[in-house]
Amino acid sequence: MDDRSQPTTGSKLPATTALRRRAPPSTRHSAHTATTAARKKRNNKKQSMPYLQAQVVHYKPRISVLDKELTTVSYHGLVNFLLLLLSATLIRLAIENYLKYGILVSIPGASVSWLDWLATLAGVLSVVASFLAAYAIEKRAVPAARLRHAESDVADGVIDPALVGVPLEERHTVMMHVANLGFVLVAPACITYFAIFQPALGTLVMSFACIMFLKLYSLAATNFDLRRAYRLNDSRLDNDPLRFSSLGRGRLVVDTVQCGRPEQHADSDDSGDADSEPATNRLALRHIPPFKTRSSFSLNARALAEALVEGDDCIDAKADALPQPQPRLRQRSVSAASETLRRIVAASERCSTMPATATEAVGEGAHSDGEAVSSHEHSLPHTLQAGAEAATGKKEKVARNQILYSVAYPENVTLRNFGYFWLAPTLCYQPSYPLISGPIRKSFLAKRVAELLIIGMAMYVLIQQYAVPTLVGSVQAIDTRDGFWLSERVLKLSVISAIVWFLGFYAIFHAGLNALAEILRFADRAFYLDWWNSVDLAAYWREWNLPIHYFCKRHIMMPLISPPLSLPVNVGVMFTFLVSAIMHELLFGIPTHCLKGYSFVGMMMQIPLIQLTQWLVRWRGPESGLGNAVFWISFCIVGQPLGVVQYYYTWVKNNP
Repeated sequence: MDDRSQPTTGSKLPATTALRRRAPPSTRHSAHTATTAARKKRNNKKQSMPYLQAQVVHYKPRISVLDKELTTVSYHGLVNFLLLLLSATLIRLAIENYLKYGILVSIPGASVSWLDWLATLAGVLSVVASFLAAYAIEKRAVPAARLRHAESDVADGVIDPALVGVPLEERHTVMMHVANLGFVLVAPACITYFAIFQPALGTLVMSFACIMFLKLYSLAATNFDLRRAYRLNDSRLDNDPLRFSSLGRGRLVVDTVQCGRPEQHADSDDSGDADSEPATNRLALRHIPPFKTRSSFSLNARALAEALVEGDDCIDAKADALPQPQPRLRQRSVSAASETLRRIVAASERCSTMPATATEAVGEGAHSDGEAVSSHEHSLPHTLQAGAEAATGKKEKVARNQILYSVAYPENVTLRNFGYFWLAPTLCYQPSYPLISGPIRKSFLAKRVAELLIIGMAMYVLIQQYAVPTLVGSVQAIDTRDGFWLSERVLKLSVISAIVWFLGFYAIFHAGLNALAEILRFADRAFYLDWWNSVDLAAYWREWNLPIHYFCKRHIMMPLISPPLSLPVNVGVMFTFLVSAIMHELLFGIPTHCLKGYSFVGMMMQIPLIQLTQWLVRWRGPESGLGNAVFWISFCIVGQPLGVVQYYYTWVKNNP
C-alpha cells in the first residue's frame, strides 16, 4: 500500500476512524482508497479458502449465552421489551376499565362529613398536646445540680445505687412519661375508632400518633441516659456503670472494678459471672428494682458495635458508603465578607484535625467534611455544625465509639431543640444533628414538592378508578365462597397495589423526607437503601425504612441484648417484631374498625419467612434469586393485596 493511502492527519488511527472524525477534504481520498484496499483483501481471503463447505465451525468448548456461568452478558434489550410489554398491558387494562366503569374519580374530600374533619382535628390536637406534655416533663426532670466528685467515686469503686438504677425522683418522671405515651396512642385511637368514619382520615391521624409515640419514647429514653451521665458527672459519656452490670435474683449487680477502668471498655466483652468474682468487686443494689425498659448506654446505635445483630454491620456499612452532600456556599464577589468566610473555613479545617472530646464538642462542635460554614456567621467556635467525624482510619473508629454532641445536657431541654426533633426526618432523638449550612436549594425543594403533588394525585386516581372496583368484586367473591374468583381478584389487585405502594414509597421516603430535610438542612439523608435487591426478608426489613430500623435497633434490640438484661438475640428479634406487629395493627385496624389481628398475624409471620429465605440463600447462594423471589411473592403479590381485601371486606360489613 502506497503512502497516499494513509491519512494525513498525523494520527496512527485506522482510516475509518479518521473518517468518523470528519477528516479534512485533502485526506478523504486517501482514506477511501485504504478502505477499498482492505475490503478487496478480505474478499480475496474468503475466495482463497479451500473446500468452503467443509470449514470447521465447532472448534472449542463454549457455553450458552443464558447460562448462569456467563456473567458478562447484558439483558438490556429484554428489560426494554418487558417494560414495553408491561406498559401495553397496563394501557389495555386502562381501556378495559374505562369501557366497563367509565370515570369514577371524584373531587378528594367532597364526600367526607364535616364531623370527620372535626374529629381529625381533635386527634391531631391530642397528639400535639402530648408533645407539649413531654417537654414539660423533661423540663421538670432536669436535676438542680450535678453531683460533685461522682466520676472519681466511680473510679474508686464507690457507687451510689440511685445513680445506677432509677432514683426516686426519676421514678416520677418515668411514670409521667409512661402515662403520656399511653395518652398519645389511646386518645387518637379512641377518636379514630368512634368518631371518624373515613378510613383515609383515620389512617392519617393514627400515622401521626404512631410517629409521635416513637419520637416521644426516643426523647424520653435518650434524656434518661443523659441525666444519668449528668448525675455521674460523666462528661465524656464513656463510663456507664450499667455496661458492667447484671441481674441476679432480683438484684442489680455492678462490677465496680471494671467500671472504674474506662480505658479497658473497648477490650472487655461483658461483666463476667458475678458469682465468680470476689465480694469486694461487686455492688449489689437491693433497694432499687431494675428498670427493664430503660435505654442502653448506646445513644448513637454504634457504641456497642460488638453486640451487633448479624446483618446490621452490613447495613451500617452500606449506609456509611453513601456519599456526603456537597457543601453549598453563597457565591459572592471578592469582598471583605468573602475574605472573612475563607478565613473561617480555613480555621474550621484546622480545628477539625484536632482530637475532639465530648467537652470540646459542647463548645466547638464536631466538624464534618460534608458540612460548610454559613457565610453569615463570623464566630469561629460556634460556626461548626454538629456532625460525626468524616475522616477515615483511626479517627473514624474513635468517632464511632464516642458519643459526641455539640449541645450538652441540660442545655438541650428547650422547646426549640425538641421542636426541631419533632419536625426532623428521624425517629431517634439527639441533642444535635449533622447540618448543612448554606442556602436552601429552591429548585431541589420545588422538584420534591412537585413530585409529592403529582404522585399523590396519581395514587388517588389509581385507588378510585382501579382498586375500588376490584375490591367491590372481592366482597362478592368472599360472600359466594368462590376460591378461584377470590384468587383472580387478589391477583388483579396485586398490580394496582404494587404500583400504589411503589409510588407511596417514593413520595414519602424520597420526595417527602428529602424536602423536609432540605428545609431543616438535615444532613443525614440515608432514609432507605436498595431494598429491592434484598436476598432475604431480614435484609428487606433492615433496608427499606432506615428511620424505623435505627429506632428498633437503638431503643428495642440493644437494651434487650446488652447489660443488665443480656437476653439472647432471638428474644430481641421476637420482641422487636412483636412491637412492630402491635403498631401495624393500630395503624391499619383502628381506621378500618377491624381489630381482627390481620396485620398482627402478618407481621409475626415474617419471622418464619425470614428463616425460610435465609435457608434458601444458604442452600442456593445469594446469586440464585430465590430469596428475592419469595420476598416479592409474599409481600407484593400475595401479602399486601390479601390484607387489603380482608380489611375492606370487614369495613364494608361493619358499615353497610
